[in-house]
Amino acid sequence: MPPMDFQGFIEWLIQVFQRIEILVPTLAGVAFIAFLGIRYRNRRRDLALEEVQVVGEEEKTSRPAEKALEEEDEFSEARMRTLEALKVRGTLKPMPLAASKEGGHYPDIVGISLSKAEDLIRDLVKKGLAFEGEVEFSVAACPLCGSCSQVALISCKNCGSFRVHEVKYYRHTCGYVGAESNFLTEGKLRCPQCKSSEGIELYYKRYYCQDCKTESDEVNIAFKCGSCGSFYDESNMMLKQFKKIELSREGLEEYEKINRALSTQIQRLSAQGYTIERPATLVGESGVTHSFEAVARRGDEVIAIASAFGEPLTQVLFKLGVAKTDLKLSRLIVITGKPSSPAEREFARSLGIEIIEPSHL
Repeated sequence: MPPMDFQGFIEWLIQVFQRIEILVPTLAGVAFIAFLGIRYRNRRRDLALEEVQVVGEEEKTSRPAEKALEEEDEFSEARMRTLEALKVRGTLKPMPLAASKEGGHYPDIVGISLSKAEDLIRDLVKKGLAFEGEVEFSVAACPLCGSCSQVALISCKNCGSFRVHEVKYYRHTCGYVGAESNFLTEGKLRCPQCKSSEGIELYYKRYYCQDCKTESDEVNIAFKCGSCGSFYDESNMMLKQFKKIELSREGLEEYEKINRALSTQIQRLSAQGYTIERPATLVGESGVTHSFEAVARRGDEVIAIASAFGEPLTQVLFKLGVAKTDLKLSRLIVITGKPSSPAEREFARSLGIEIIEPSHL
């Protein structure tokens, strides 16, 4: 900087401050624009991550939904096969199943797991198609987890020790009775009294405890659960009963009435150019999946058909009223195997639901 007087220095300083006043807003503006750019970039990144998460969540939720529908189809098919078996035999008889958690099964119910077979039987009983008969057998089950898979152990009646082994006593025709160890000679049974190896028979058994050194004629029986590992005995074990399942002729008659009415209704809609899906599910605006006996489609028109079997008609109408609103259906039909009351018909009309009874067809 060249030499200057005091007045020149003051003028120079004023020019510097003026430049600073211009520069500071400029730098602030640049910084603000840069901030907006960074924020916009981060926002786009966050949106992209949200989209990825949404897609991931949709995949996670869609897969269980698809699996649930597949399981429902399998369950429906198994129910039809089971019902056919009941119609032919009149009875489903259980059989023990060794080394299984369930303890038994119904051989006529195939295509699904044993636990789902029990659900199927409960469903048939609930709907009135079947009822439980006499107990065929009972299986010991774990009182904690309910599993029937276990190992039976013997324990000493005196001290409870598991270190118990069997002691066999033999008798020979000559009259001698003694422990197996007295009869064993070079790995073979031979009477120690007369040296004969013929005519030796098992006389009785006793159980010797290695801990308390006692022998007894009886032992306690304990179980170790093969599922959760807990120990239990006869005093606290749980018994799982397996009963015969009998066909309900009255329930079957109502079921077949509904099926005939359903088939007739489907034939009529098919003749009118509707495409039929049976059984069918529809997803409403709420995201809830609604199940129906059949769905008929023609263009934008959707007709859903349900049945009132195994449930009170009023209860079914409540659920269908919710489904009709959620799905925005063109028509909703419910088929019942029993005559409806005037109050039920009026309630159905108020919900925009058509009731079809077998007598109407």
